[in-house]
Amino acid sequence: MMKKFAMGMVVAAMGLTSGCRSATEVETTDLQGTWVGTEVRIVEIAAPKENNFDLIQLGYTAGFVSDGTGAFVLRLVGPEDDDRVITGTMDIDGTDVVVTTDTSTGTGEVFVQDEQAALSLTGGLTFDFKGDGSEEPAKLLMVMDRIGPEPQ
Repeated sequence: MMKKFAMGMVVAAMGLTSGCRSATEVETTDLQGTWVGTEVRIVEIAAPKENNFDLIQLGYTAGFVSDGTGAFVLRLVGPEDDDRVITGTMDIDGTDVVVTTDTSTGTGEVFVQDEQAALSLTGGLTFDFKGDGSEEPAKLLMVMDRIGPEPQ
C-alpha cells in the first residue's frame, strides 16, 4: 500500500510546470493550460538512497489545470486512494517559485523547455516515508507535459 504523505504540498508542487519561453524566465502565464504528470519523485532528505520513489511508477496519475493567473487546481489519483484535489496559488520570480495551498507553503525552482517542465521543491515539503504518522523532510522532483490548449 502507498505510504501516506503530506498530500497538500506534494500535490500543489506537481502543478508547477509550464511551456514557457526559456528555462531562466518563467511567468505564471506560461502555466496556462492542461498538464499531465510524467514523473513525480519524492526523496527523503536524510536517506535519499533508501527512500526515493516515483508516484507515477507506483500507479498514480497527476493532472494540473491553470488559467495563467497563478491559481491552479491539481488532481492526484492513486491506485488505492480516492481522488485528491488541491487548489492553490504560485508566485514565480525567474525560476524561483513559492507554492501556497490551504495547508502549507513550499519553495523551489522550476525549469522549462518547450512544452515540458521540471519542478524541484526543497523547502516546506514533508512525507511519511515509514507509514507511522510522522513526517520527515523531503524533496520533490516533478515533470509534466502540456496535453491541452490554453484555456480561453
